[in-house]
Amino acid sequence: MEIMRASFERFNRDGFLPEELWDPDATLTNTREFPTPGPYRGYEGLRRWREDLFEVVKEGQFDVEGLTDADEAQAVVAEVRLRGHARFTDIGIDAPFSIVSWFRDGRIYRSEGYSDHAEALEAAGLSA
Repeated sequence: MEIMRASFERFNRDGFLPEELWDPDATLTNTREFPTPGPYRGYEGLRRWREDLFEVVKEGQFDVEGLTDADEAQAVVAEVRLRGHARFTDIGIDAPFSIVSWFRDGRIYRSEGYSDHAEALEAAGLSA
């Protein structure tokens, strides 16, 4: 869970996903509803994800509201909120969603966004 927390903290502080916490072949997929769902692959994909996010959202920050360890699946489920403003309309954004991140050798190798928390729990092998 500390790796997930550190990844969000570093992104909020520096505006970048910390590559040393991600597997070189990682895959990141946003929720289906997000304007840029992905998938994004590898370190180049993580950088492209950031660029795509900031094309849509300015001053974007992720607030972690809860973390659940799915030990058997080597995964963590995060309840988060994306806060910021829409780049072209300046409308405030306060979007809750969940992320499941799977780990291999102490690094995130797969991360998927879900608009439904129960669906995220299920993807991690947990029940709601």
